[in-house]
Amino acid sequence: MSFQINPEISKASTLPKEFYLDKKYFNFCIENIFPHSWQMVADKEMLNQSNIYPFILLPDFLDEPLVLINNKNEINCFSNVCTHRAHLVAEKPCNGKKLRCMYHGRTFKMDGNFNSMPGFEEAENFPTENDNLHSIPSLIWANFIFVSLSGEIDITPVINDIKKRIPNYPFKDLVYNENSSKRWEIDTHWALYCENFLEGFHVPFVHRGLTKEIDIEKYETVLLNNAVLQIAKCDKYCDILRSPANTNDRIYGLYYWIFPNIMLNFYSWGLSINIIEPISTTHTRLRFLSYPIKNKTQPSKGAATLSQVETEDQKVVLNVQKGIRSRHYNAGRYSPQYEKGVHHFHLLLDSYLS
Repeated sequence: MSFQINPEISKASTLPKEFYLDKKYFNFCIENIFPHSWQMVADKEMLNQSNIYPFILLPDFLDEPLVLINNKNEINCFSNVCTHRAHLVAEKPCNGKKLRCMYHGRTFKMDGNFNSMPGFEEAENFPTENDNLHSIPSLIWANFIFVSLSGEIDITPVINDIKKRIPNYPFKDLVYNENSSKRWEIDTHWALYCENFLEGFHVPFVHRGLTKEIDIEKYETVLLNNAVLQIAKCDKYCDILRSPANTNDRIYGLYYWIFPNIMLNFYSWGLSINIIEPISTTHTRLRFLSYPIKNKTQPSKGAATLSQVETEDQKVVLNVQKGIRSRHYNAGRYSPQYEKGVHHFHLLLDSYLS
């Protein structure tokens, strides 16, 4: 299935339109890429409010029922499917000392192990390990909880890079703001949206307000293992993000993308998290989570607000979705100077396809 993307960007062609249009590639991502990825599913405050937190991992795509459990300040993730007859165990966030399936009364301890079950007194070789809830890999970083169905994709390098660049970032003071958080569903392929995020080449043409805020000539792209970092700087006065990596830099924002669909955007006012959720070859859910630093707010006025930039991004991505179907387009070329992030993304996709 490989498209054999050339590792030399100066010689490489982009992914052909077949990747975006043919459902077999979309299905391949469901089975062979996203189950290995790490998805941000909650913050620790959610588990302080409810020590049992059920959720669906990537609804309408992976559709995997899972549950987070805060067991005496130890957070773990398990399958939320009863090992008796597959009923969901936890149905809504709650507090409790054990999990109980309401279908036939099977209960589980807070460590996921089988606890009790009526009507099985005469069952032989029961219970076994198969009667425990399946444990799911989880990772807690800063305030946030990530889970993966396999844990195969290594995100340690990007976490280490964040720690190195902004070691004093006030994660403990980040507070989720529901009013500033948004959710959209747009008629485009998920990878087209990611590609747009992964290059600043379009900024002067699409984001006129943002162009006035940043120094586009100093825009940087840094390739990491399973990730890309983009650095926006500003010369004139702006509320800058302090970075000890280079104290002379005036950092406007650090934009991290984690393969394949998570985006962490660090600003002086706080953190914006973008989660790109595929639904079909032509439909994608966008979840934007806003975490301002305590006593600060996400900017809501001006021509460079996140809302304005998002509206501009969605417009161009929707037009690419229309253009990708053209009989007169198959694949393009990369700008070696400005599209390293897109090329890196395509190489990662192609490594799985091959």
